[in-house]
Amino acid sequence: MKSVRCLGLILAFVAVDARANDWPIWRGPEQTGMTREKAVVTSWSLQGENLLWKSEIGGRTTPILMNGRMYTIAPHGEGTRLKEAVFCIDADTGRNVWTTTFDMFFTDMAESRVGWTALAGDAETGNVYAHTTSGEFYCLDRDGKVAWKRSLIEEFSRVSGYGGRLHTPVIDEDRVVVSFLNVNWGNHNRPTHRYVAFDKRTGAVAWWAEPGGRPEDTTYSCPVIAVIGGRRMLIAPAADGNVYGMLSRTGERVWSFNLSKRGLNVSPVISGNHVFVAHSEENLDTTEMGRVVCIDASKTGDITKAGEVWRRDGLDVGYASPAIANGRLYVVTNTANLLCLDAVNGRTIWEHSLGRVGKGSPVVTADGVIYVGEQNGIFHILKDSGDKCETLHRHEFTRPDRAIDEFFGSPAVLNGRVYFMTRYGTYCLGRKDTPVQTAAIPPLPPEKKSGGPPKVITVHPADALLAPGRSMRFEIRAFNEDRQPISPPPAANEWSITDLKGTMSADGTFTAAADGVFMGGMVTARLGELKASARVRVAPRGAVRVDFEEMKVGDIPPGWVGVAGKTRVVEKDSGKALEKYGEKNRPSPSWRARGFSGPPIPIGCTVEADIMGTISTRRFKPDMGLLNGRYEMILLGQARELELSRWRDEPTCGLRHRVPFEMQPDQWYRFKFNVTLEGGKALLKGKVWPRGEEEPAAWTIETADDAPNSEGAPGIYVFSNGTTEKSDGPSVFFDNYQVTPQ
Repeated sequence: MKSVRCLGLILAFVAVDARANDWPIWRGPEQTGMTREKAVVTSWSLQGENLLWKSEIGGRTTPILMNGRMYTIAPHGEGTRLKEAVFCIDADTGRNVWTTTFDMFFTDMAESRVGWTALAGDAETGNVYAHTTSGEFYCLDRDGKVAWKRSLIEEFSRVSGYGGRLHTPVIDEDRVVVSFLNVNWGNHNRPTHRYVAFDKRTGAVAWWAEPGGRPEDTTYSCPVIAVIGGRRMLIAPAADGNVYGMLSRTGERVWSFNLSKRGLNVSPVISGNHVFVAHSEENLDTTEMGRVVCIDASKTGDITKAGEVWRRDGLDVGYASPAIANGRLYVVTNTANLLCLDAVNGRTIWEHSLGRVGKGSPVVTADGVIYVGEQNGIFHILKDSGDKCETLHRHEFTRPDRAIDEFFGSPAVLNGRVYFMTRYGTYCLGRKDTPVQTAAIPPLPPEKKSGGPPKVITVHPADALLAPGRSMRFEIRAFNEDRQPISPPPAANEWSITDLKGTMSADGTFTAAADGVFMGGMVTARLGELKASARVRVAPRGAVRVDFEEMKVGDIPPGWVGVAGKTRVVEKDSGKALEKYGEKNRPSPSWRARGFSGPPIPIGCTVEADIMGTISTRRFKPDMGLLNGRYEMILLGQARELELSRWRDEPTCGLRHRVPFEMQPDQWYRFKFNVTLEGGKALLKGKVWPRGEEEPAAWTIETADDAPNSEGAPGIYVFSNGTTEKSDGPSVFFDNYQVTPQ
């Protein structure tokens, strides 16, 4: 076991620049799970002792605090009216200041997992950033108004996380970074775990990064910002089992460390040049499950061997993120054992049982008091007393209905107060009129003082969507050898376009051709020998009519999202059609396709298409249909029913209405799906009839949604039932696709 030579007892500060009186990200202002305050609260009770306020807002996440307000994301409403919401709460009184709600759609997650991610707060602007269960990415201002938003599923084909595994955003300088699994058009046609940096003020894409290989799992590890070796970096455990060090301003990979055979969920903590991270899956070189490791992040390249400082095998730390304070590393195992390790060499100093299931992450104060929750509703206040752990207080939440009041997040400690959430409530602990002893948060270590000419350029925005005939101006951003920005950035010597129809001017303005309905290509800039490109998609926002005849066989519709690796244009019935195939030996996400022909538009249009399903050799029929306003009309081949739905996989809170309808294989049907808003409800109407026959006057299926969506991208839906790694599933064909606004 190697040792850290000069770690000492004082932490190097590696988090985002933050105000000392804020807790703007879930692991605290230094992203270490520690606070520089000394503990004020060492006991409390629901009857009033040190309980300043309680809210009925409950969830699974960690609150953040900025400027006297607490922000959190949680479920809101009940039954089919359930939505996800960001709550702004007065941190002193618990009074709800405002609530902003989000629609529930296109997710596999159950109601109990809504509000999985934590928010990120920006001390500079006062904005709050939310990654929602349904894949929308919001920037909210101090008053809860939407400053900007992006739809990660409809724009970038984000994969919905299994069991709630979604990523919490992190803010650095002028960027807000979030990650997800996806496969998309063009140079994003490889399924992988990608990171995307948005301009925190505008929502424009600053860069994409795909540092690793094929993802093994959906995960939820949150990256950490650090300055290591004088370079500003993003330290990111990923879905392929590797930990990556990336340059924060460009997304370039500096190093990789292969830690596990499965994806990583634990967020890292950093001290100086050392990264501490863990997992509970299969190790690469031993038969034991789980490992805690210390990595020297000052190295480059594949540092799996050279970068290992010490390791502890057999510690199943797979969900709770560690904390580091006073030269000690605190980790919680999956079986809820809290261990205090010497950060210099990994030696166990003491071990303490918290209960049965360890999901909550600890927070440690400057004087060694530890706040941590166990999944089954137990909240602990402990004391690190050197060579042992003392219990100061233990509270087990109980309910009259005997439901378990679960604890998954982490406390936030600020101004002598302790804020935390359980599934059924939010609590603020504190002692009135008690002075808080704290220390200032030092700034990040300095970066290298370097200048010099540009060594790397990027095109901004790095990913853009235009309507036919519209224009957008692109610009370059230049960085020196240490990836510090060069200001003002120089002008590009040359601009060009690839796989796009239109004009490109010398000042970086691209104007899409008015007759190029769907396109997907690149805008490229050159500065001397340097080159960089931006992804550009062209798709109409209004009426659409596509018969696929102008497309090449084997291609996918350019400018469509969610169809790469799942569809292709084929010759069919004396013409061309779009095939969703169900080929074996493909990853399970490819068995289903939600393909979007354009951006989200306001509710109030009709989507139509000719659709034909086949039957597989194992006698499986597909599920197939259309998307409109984030609702789905699906003909269920195996169930012999036609369905209208929103959040169809949630049996309690989702909308799902069915009528009998048996699909005949190799039969073309005309599908027509209309969604409108009337009287505060979404009215959903669908028709299906054999192609070539007269359209029936009556709708085949109708229903209403009392908690309506407000917008959505039109598109197609297929699930190839019966597809396995060894067996082909059924194919589905689409033709004469049409979108008609009201």
